[in-house]
Amino acid sequence: MNYNFLIVGGDKRISFLAKRLSKDGNSVYTFANDVEGISAIEKIEDIKNYKYDIVISSMPLTKDNLNVYAPLSSKKITLSELKKLSKGKIFIAGKIPKDFENIEEDLNKNISKETENSTNFAHNVNKTYDFLKDEVITILNTIPTAEGAIQIAMEETNYTLSGKKALVIGFGRVGKTLANMLAKFGMEVYCEARKETDLAWIRAYGYNPIPLDTMKNNLCKMDIIFNTVPVQILDKSTLILLNKKTIIIDLASAPYGVDYETAKKLGIKAILAQALPGKVAPATSAEYLQEFVYKVCCQLGRFYLTLFCVK
Repeated sequence: MNYNFLIVGGDKRISFLAKRLSKDGNSVYTFANDVEGISAIEKIEDIKNYKYDIVISSMPLTKDNLNVYAPLSSKKITLSELKKLSKGKIFIAGKIPKDFENIEEDLNKNISKETENSTNFAHNVNKTYDFLKDEVITILNTIPTAEGAIQIAMEETNYTLSGKKALVIGFGRVGKTLANMLAKFGMEVYCEARKETDLAWIRAYGYNPIPLDTMKNNLCKMDIIFNTVPVQILDKSTLILLNKKTIIIDLASAPYGVDYETAKKLGIKAILAQALPGKVAPATSAEYLQEFVYKVCCQLGRFYLTLFCVK
């Protein structure tokens, strides 16, 4: 069974997603994200003339808490306008503000029989799904994030990564994937962590464990530092310990992990690397998003696609 999708805003990931959904035979319309070969709606007021069951928007949904994030278009649409368009529809986006959500569906919960058997796909009730609350997408997104970070490291240095020392601050999802890739490049990998269990895993993987309280003792020997922790760990007291040739690549979300003003004064190159999946691998990221969209449809009992629902 095919569905009618309205795509609103979004970066290249969402553009590739629109293409993939259209290729599967679904009806796809876009606003504030023109995609070659897909019908683009020119005016917000014209959207009501189109039939759509599912609204898909950007990741993140907004950056200013007022407008939908639409970096590929000059068109604007406010969150308020999008909320009205999404009434009675399935809504999917990333990092959705709490005050935008009407009903947050848990993908791990069973959908009621009433919804399964309903002839109205949206069931006249908003059902909101957040891409970034799905553990599968979160884990898979660490791959392009790590690859993008390494790409930046290669572009910003005039030496091979092999044989150099890298410090990964934080041993969460991104930290684990990044450390693994850096080791495969032949780097001497050090990983900072707070929990004893994480430090033990770091040892088990063959990396060099560094507890937070001893990190400052090791900073001067690092060639590249990758931060994944959204706390300003690399503050003035830490930055002054670095070798001036050390490069910092900050992968953390706001409020980020580096005192950039101090880093600039000290002549230390610190790079804020944000939204790497959408920049370095939008086509692959779109595959992950498509799987999520079809998983939502499967759980609603109205869409069964063997490729995604049955392994």
